[in-house]
Amino acid sequence: MNRRHFCHLAMAGTALSLAPRGLFAAPPAALPKFSYMIWAFPKPMTIDQRLETVAKAGYTGAELVTEWMAWSPEERRRVAGVAKSLGITIDLMFPGRAPLADLASRDIIREQLAKAIPVARELGCPQLGYASGPRIPGQSPEQQIANITENLKVAAEIMEKEKMELLLEPIDLLEDKKAAVNSVSEAFTITRAVGSPSIKVLYDFYHEQRGAGNLIEKLENNFDQIGLIHVADVPGRHHPGTGEINYNNIYRRLAALGYNRYIAMEFYAQGDPVAELKTAKEEVLKAFQQA
Repeated sequence: MNRRHFCHLAMAGTALSLAPRGLFAAPPAALPKFSYMIWAFPKPMTIDQRLETVAKAGYTGAELVTEWMAWSPEERRRVAGVAKSLGITIDLMFPGRAPLADLASRDIIREQLAKAIPVARELGCPQLGYASGPRIPGQSPEQQIANITENLKVAAEIMEKEKMELLLEPIDLLEDKKAAVNSVSEAFTITRAVGSPSIKVLYDFYHEQRGAGNLIEKLENNFDQIGLIHVADVPGRHHPGTGEINYNNIYRRLAALGYNRYIAMEFYAQGDPVAELKTAKEEVLKAFQQA
């Protein structure tokens, strides 16, 4: 090495040591967005109060089930305006209910999506959700999965054209003893068989813990199929950390996997809802930083 080359290397090393901290650091890990399923607020609260509470907690998302069906066009426009003014995105709504294990539901699915999608557009909502509905008497588990797959392929054609997503949400048998899809294991099998980027799974850790457990392994093995995370603890559907689920480990694994979609809290607040939602969000962010 000649003297001139050595001097260049020395100068480069000095420049790096004097550079502002973080200039050459690795980019920060992906962070999730935060939402709340607003049905879980106390019933006397109005839709405006629910959205305001979500915003006060520092969340940017709010989720609907089928509340929107009772709204007039004027009320929908008003709610959309309120959400926008608060910086809230309606990130999920349900188009209705349909027995997905019944092939005769194809027309119902088409009809419900045709009604829901324009409303979703108006509200700025990018995702719709379906629970499976009940099992069909006499139907084998294999036929049940096949029928749900075929029905969701019908939905996939519509959702792909609309550039939207449809999420399949399993419901545990303690909550709905007739649910056709009651574990994410079945849901992942179905969405893989559908084979569409517009059809994903809503992974609700509350439902999965009550029904089957083994939460993290299923998360790791099927991460590409997950469109949304729902959070509440077992038992009681209360704040994470009040029950048996180790959410810190789950959040750390989500961080390692690069999860950057919505994490939606769906728990009953036992105290001040703004304070509990803030704490729940802080716990997620702390775990992501530690991952």
